[in-house]
Amino acid sequence: MLMVALMLYVRDNEPAVPARTIIAHAGGNIDSLTYTNSREAVMNAIDCGVKYIELDIVVSPEGEPLAFHSSDDMADTIYSCDPPHIGEFIATPLHGRNGKTYTPLTWREINEIFLSHPDLTFVVDKTDDPTILLKYFPKLRQRMVVECFSMDSYRQVAKAGFKQAMLSEEAVSLGAVIAQDIRHLFSSDEPRVDMIAIGRDTYNSHRSLRWFIKLCNLPMAMWSATDRERARQMFDNIPTLHMLYTNELKP
Repeated sequence: MLMVALMLYVRDNEPAVPARTIIAHAGGNIDSLTYTNSREAVMNAIDCGVKYIELDIVVSPEGEPLAFHSSDDMADTIYSCDPPHIGEFIATPLHGRNGKTYTPLTWREINEIFLSHPDLTFVVDKTDDPTILLKYFPKLRQRMVVECFSMDSYRQVAKAGFKQAMLSEEAVSLGAVIAQDIRHLFSSDEPRVDMIAIGRDTYNSHRSLRWFIKLCNLPMAMWSATDRERARQMFDNIPTLHMLYTNELKP
């Protein structure tokens, strides 16, 4: 009986994303700065051959998505609130601690970049509301990987036809994943958890979770690697690792 139960959780299905995929974290480093989420960072990632680009999508007080993340690297960029108003976000260049300025990205510029590069996949952090994402990025739905911060949002995103939903470590637990698997077994309308997004520290510090991930062959997206060489090492050492966020993008 125990063996039958365990077999139910072994995953032989592949997620919608290929294994060993590099993700440009917050657009990737630009001039040694992280978290710029800027046009310059994204274009540099494209020049480096990266096909999966993550942006921190937050919603302005006016309800419009923009790419923004508070960071010491961008401490000289001052807004009246966090997230900023869309008007001041557009009007204010991003000021890096290196003295250079960078171009902010609203939903309009994000659409322009990704629609002009049809081979790119848009990885979304921070915002997991499918109604907002579908309203402002309707043509990118099947090219979007969305990190979800609750099981409820995971279900909604997984049912909405995005390329991939990922359950964030904030909502990942053995009980939550197993409970959703059971729902899936009894209802075809309930999506199975087939990708989790997790930090390396969380992965290393939870032995039972590591055991469960290995037993179930549960695919992961992980943030940890600082460069592509370190990423290659991690791919070799962690069999269920499919996607890895990196800052330094040079091969």
